[in-house]
Amino acid sequence: MLIVLHLLIEVMSINKRVEQLVEKTSTSKSAFSIATGISTVILSHISSGRNKVSLTAVEQILKAFPSVSSDWLVLGKGSMFKDALGDDIASELQDNLGSIEQETQRYIKSVESKINKMKETILDLS
Repeated sequence: MLIVLHLLIEVMSINKRVEQLVEKTSTSKSAFSIATGISTVILSHISSGRNKVSLTAVEQILKAFPSVSSDWLVLGKGSMFKDALGDDIASELQDNLGSIEQETQRYIKSVESKINKMKETILDLS
C-alpha cells in the first residue's frame, strides 16, 4: 500500500512538472502540443492526472526543449532548465509576450474602430 501511494505521488509530481513546463515554455497547451507532438487530449489527461507521463512523452519533450533538465523533468531534482539556458528562454518568452501584446493592442484598436463605424451607421439610419 505504501509503495502504491509513493508511486501515485511520483506520478502526480511528474504530471505537475509537465504542467509547469507547458506554462513556462509555451503560450498554450496547443502550442506545446505542436512543439512536442503530444496531443492536446493527452496533455489534458496528464493535467487531470488521468494519464501517467509516458517515456515517449518524456522523450518528445526533451527533444522539443533541449534546454529542459531531464533530471528535473523525470526525478524532480535540480532546476527546470540546464545551466543558464533558462534565462535565455525567459528572455525569448518575454520578447514573444511583447509581440503578442502589441498584436493584441492592434486587434483591439481594429475592433474598436469597427464598433465606432457601426455606431455611426446606426445613428445615420435613425
